[in-house]
Amino acid sequence: MGFMQFAVRRAAPVLGTAGIGAWATLTTINDEWDEYYTPSTAASSSDNNNAPPEKIVILGSGWAGLNALRKCAGPNKEVVVVSPRPHFLYTPLLAGSAVGTITLRSACEPLRAMVEAAAGKAASATFVRADAREVDVGNKTVRATTDEDGMELQLSYDKLVVAVGAAPNTFGISGVSDHALFLKEAQDSAKLHARLLSNLEKAAALIQHGHGDTVEKEIDRLLKVIVVGGGPTGVELAAELADFAHKDVVMRYGADVADRINIVLVEAMPRILAPFDESLANVARDHLQSRGVDVRTGVAITQVAEGMATFAPSTPRNASPEDKAKALAQAATEETGALVWAAGIGARPLVKKLAKSLGQTDLRGLKVDSALRVDGAEGVYAIGDAALSGCAPTAQVAAQQGKHIGRALRDGTDTPFEYKHAGSLCCLGSGNGIAQLLVPSGPGSFVWDLIGSDAVGPNGDQRTLTGAPAFVLWRSLYWTKLLSLRSRLSLSADWMKARFAGRDVVEPVLQRKPTISQPHERVESFGTSLRRSRTVKFVQEKAKDATRSKIL
Repeated sequence: MGFMQFAVRRAAPVLGTAGIGAWATLTTINDEWDEYYTPSTAASSSDNNNAPPEKIVILGSGWAGLNALRKCAGPNKEVVVVSPRPHFLYTPLLAGSAVGTITLRSACEPLRAMVEAAAGKAASATFVRADAREVDVGNKTVRATTDEDGMELQLSYDKLVVAVGAAPNTFGISGVSDHALFLKEAQDSAKLHARLLSNLEKAAALIQHGHGDTVEKEIDRLLKVIVVGGGPTGVELAAELADFAHKDVVMRYGADVADRINIVLVEAMPRILAPFDESLANVARDHLQSRGVDVRTGVAITQVAEGMATFAPSTPRNASPEDKAKALAQAATEETGALVWAAGIGARPLVKKLAKSLGQTDLRGLKVDSALRVDGAEGVYAIGDAALSGCAPTAQVAAQQGKHIGRALRDGTDTPFEYKHAGSLCCLGSGNGIAQLLVPSGPGSFVWDLIGSDAVGPNGDQRTLTGAPAFVLWRSLYWTKLLSLRSRLSLSADWMKARFAGRDVVEPVLQRKPTISQPHERVESFGTSLRRSRTVKFVQEKAKDATRSKIL
C-alpha cells in the first residue's frame, strides 16, 4: 500500500504537467487562446455600452462561417447565423464515412451548440435554418427562405459575412448533375454509402445465383466505382474504397466479390495531387496502384449517363478545334455502378448573383481586398471558398480567414489577412499517408535530415513525410481540430471499431430492388451474401411470361 501511494504521489505531478502541456500545445496549434481570455482590443471596443448592439449576420456554417461565429461573439454584438444545414461538417472525414470507417455523427457538430456557446459571450446569438437567396447591399438586408416554396425572411445587418462555401463544379459536362454522386455534404456521403452496399448485395446475389453473359456484365458494372478528380478528396476516397474492398468486403461478402471490385481514379491533369510536390504525388500513385486502384491521368470525362461514363484524352483549354476533335475521336464509354464527382468547385448562386449586382466580372467568387472586404459593398466581407482572395480553396485557408474576420468584427478593426500555411496532408489508407510540412529553418532542422525527409517547395522550406508517420500525423492533427469532447470520443471509438471489428456495412436503405429487370432475367437482392444455400437457384420467370402472353 505504501509503495502504491508513493507511486501515485510521484506520477500525479508528471501526468498533470503532461496534460497541461498537451492542452497548451493543442490550444496553440489551433490558435484558440482567446477562448480563455478577453483580449484588450475586444474590451476597449465595447466601452460604449449605450450604443445599440451591432448586428452581425453570417451566411454559412462551414469552416469559414463557424470560425467567424466563434471569434466575433463579444459584448454588444447581436449575431445571426443563416445556413440550410443545422450542423458543421468536418469535411476531411467524409471519405471515411462513405465506406463506414466512421459514422456521420462523428463528422458533424450540432450548430446550435456552437451558437449557444457564442450567446454566452455576445448580446445575443441566433441560428436561422434557411437559404440566403439575395443580398441588398444598399439597404443592408438579406432575403432568405426556409426552402424553395417556404417562408421568406428578411434580415437586416450592420456587418455581413458571406461564407457560403462553394458547390461542386460540373464544368457543364452532360449528365454529371443528374447521374453522378458527390462528396461535398453529409447527405452525399450517406448516398454513396448506400449505393456501395446496395451494389455489393446485388453483385453477391448474382455471383452465387446468376448465369450468362448479361449477368457477368452486370456484376462487373455493379462492382466498378469511378472517382473523378485526383485531388486530396478523390485520392483519399479511392484509398478508403481500396481498404474497404481488401478487408471488409472479403470478410462480409467473400473473396469472389472483393476480387472483382474495380476502383478507377480519373484525373484530367498529367498527375494526381497537384498541390503536393511531384515526388509525393508519385508515392501516392504507386501506393494506390499497389492496392489495385486503376489510376488514369491525362484523361477527362466527357459525358455521364445512367450507369455509364465516357472517357477521352484531356486537352488544354487553349487547344485547337482540331486537337479537341482528335481527342473526342478516341472517346470510349464504360459501364459503372457508381461515379463520384470530386473534380473541382464552383461559386454558389448567391455568390454569382451578388458579384454580378456589384459589377464584378469574375463570377467564380466575390472580389475582396486585403482585409477580406467585398469590393463595392460597405460592411460586407467574404471568406473561404466564396471569396477571390488569392488563396487556395482549402479548409485551412477558410478556418484562418474565419478567425481573422471574427476577431476583426469583435475588436472593431480591419487589418490585412495574412495566411500562414502549415502544410498539406493526405491519407492513403492502410496505415499510410503523405505530408508536406512547412518547417522553419533553425538548429532543429537537422532532425529532418536524419529521418531522411526531403526538402521540397519553391524555397526548399518544406519537408516530406510518408508512410505510417504521415498517417499518424493525419489522424492526430484532424482529431485535434474537432470542436468537442463528444466528437473526439466518438471518432476515436469509430476508428477503434473499424480497426478491430470492421467497418459499418449496414445499408441505410431498407427497400429491395431488382438487380436485373429484363423480360427473362430478374434477381432480387436480399439475405446474406457470404454463403448462399445451394437450394436457391436462378430461375427464369416463365410462368409470368406465359400469363402475360395469354393476356396480350
